Amino acid sequence: IPYLYLAYRNMVGGKRATSTFVKEYVQPKNRDKVLDIGCGPADTIEYFPNVDYVGFDSNPAYIDLAKIRYKGRGHFFCESVNQATLEKFEPFDLVLAVGVLHHLDDNDSLSLLELAHKALKKGGRLITYDGCYVEGQSRIAQFIISQDRGRFVRKKEEYLKLVSKVFMSVESCLRHDLWRIPYTHIIMKCTK
Repeated sequence: IPYLYLAYRNMVGGKRATSTFVKEYVQPKNRDKVLDIGCGPADTIEYFPNVDYVGFDSNPAYIDLAKIRYKGRGHFFCESVNQATLEKFEPFDLVLAVGVLHHLDDNDSLSLLELAHKALKKGGRLITYDGCYVEGQSRIAQFIISQDRGRFVRKKEEYLKLVSKVFMSVESCLRHDLWRIPYTHIIMKCTK
């Protein structure tokens, strides 16, 4: 339910986290072509300049809400993104996979990473953002992350090993301070 999801995100600091994520890691520029895989209600678009935004999500309620809230600011599709759906678009400067990889097993993650790689212009970037287990993490953070609907939360090394099979240039950052509750995120910037 989109409004419950947004209320929860706001409660734990999601607006500040999204603003920080976009400003520090995505760094979109005017007229960038942006593909958002698993865009949800597309709330990242609030922090973008004038970009050509395309969002895909399989949840019709999220897409309906995105179309209402951000009419005229992007194109939103209620379908799984695949090579055939992307053929009608020019290559992208940025591809986002926010909170997606921890919902996918290794094979499905590799398929998504390969799709993102193909969708990017040379020099374009894939930016991911997911929950992550790390050594020395608080028990509270581990517990909260373990309660996520995503069944494939990984350790930092596991995410990097997976992404490095597709992208040669990968930078990663662990953040423990994006939410108001104990939680660890891994953000990866992967350049084509």
